[in-house]
Amino acid sequence: MASLMLGIDFSKTDMQISLWDEERTCADVYHFPENPGGDAIPVMVIQAEDGTLLIAKEALDYGMETQKQGVTSLYGNVSNELVNLGSQSKTVNELFAFYLKEVLDSIRKRYGEASIARIGITGERLTKEKEEHLAVVMESIGYSRDKLFFTSHADAVLWHELCTGVEKGSMTLDFDSQGMVSYLVHAGNEDRGIPYYVETADYSRHLPGGLANLLEEEERTEHFTNITELAIARKAMSRLYVTGTFIDNPAIVKVLERYFNTGRRIFTGRGLYCLGACYHAVKEKFPKKAIGDGRIFHTVSLEAYQDAVEGPVRLLKAGTSLWQARARIQVILDDTKEMKFHIADARTAESISCTLHPEEFYSRENKTLRLELEIRFLDYETLVLKIRDVGFGDIRPATYRVWEQTIHLA
Repeated sequence: MASLMLGIDFSKTDMQISLWDEERTCADVYHFPENPGGDAIPVMVIQAEDGTLLIAKEALDYGMETQKQGVTSLYGNVSNELVNLGSQSKTVNELFAFYLKEVLDSIRKRYGEASIARIGITGERLTKEKEEHLAVVMESIGYSRDKLFFTSHADAVLWHELCTGVEKGSMTLDFDSQGMVSYLVHAGNEDRGIPYYVETADYSRHLPGGLANLLEEEERTEHFTNITELAIARKAMSRLYVTGTFIDNPAIVKVLERYFNTGRRIFTGRGLYCLGACYHAVKEKFPKKAIGDGRIFHTVSLEAYQDAVEGPVRLLKAGTSLWQARARIQVILDDTKEMKFHIADARTAESISCTLHPEEFYSRENKTLRLELEIRFLDYETLVLKIRDVGFGDIRPATYRVWEQTIHLA
């Protein structure tokens, strides 16, 4: 029996699926001839006044034109309200589960009842709440959580590039229901062990609501031109991907062509997200080093004795989640009143040193000065080092004096 791995990209109106089987060397977008567009599967529903059930973009357009309530996007809708289908009603989760099961069963049948081993899932502005919603739905149709791999759009782009051969990096401009986000993928030097990494920039405040139906065509084009100049200016890349509601606009294509010569390529469409999600699900087949979305770029070490050996003791590692990038340890100073840190940038392989000199201690005998060290990242390029005197038991009472230093790494 064949073993399949899938990548699913959910948006507000539809979803796309990519597929990898045991005989493939790359993932392909999966096409459904019975659906409009071939590869887009609707996940938005609304009942028109004549009783017709509208789906995907038709449902969205109808809801915006009529201001009709009851437009239901199955992706990320955690309210689980009832959806009126005319002859019957289903909850959002029931409808979503039924729809997904039909789609996934049709894939398995086309491959002789193949098993689905792993599913990579990504989506527009994927949050923990949306992940939980999708996991519950997938479990209800028989796909356990250990088969699911959630990834952000930024990481989906990163894995697509890693597995298809990145050259000088790429940029993705993504227009969704809230505005525009750019993902810039950089290629590192594998010989020196420098990982690939992705940088995310959200320009949504410049494009409120994606500018959908909010401005005249000329104004939308002007706004797009300005924000594109801001996003692309002085960025080194060989490929540009553009996805979202703007890509069918000829005026927008002309704007993009101004920035690229024949040596660069522009791609449109949303297929790279489902493809990237599929590669993420099978990433153990690709031992590429990468720092993805929301992760720090620096490794932080402290020069110290550990197990009777002097050398750098790693406190934080590049690739750690930004929100988990903090550490706390206690140290005892031995014949010194300084602490030396090494901070290595995984993107450039450059390293800097930083020495802290906590002063104004009460007179202490050697090896009776115990300090608590806390390090944390405020953002990708701002490191905070904090030292606190915690004393040495009954021998030397703690003063709880604090020394703090902020290091800007940009």
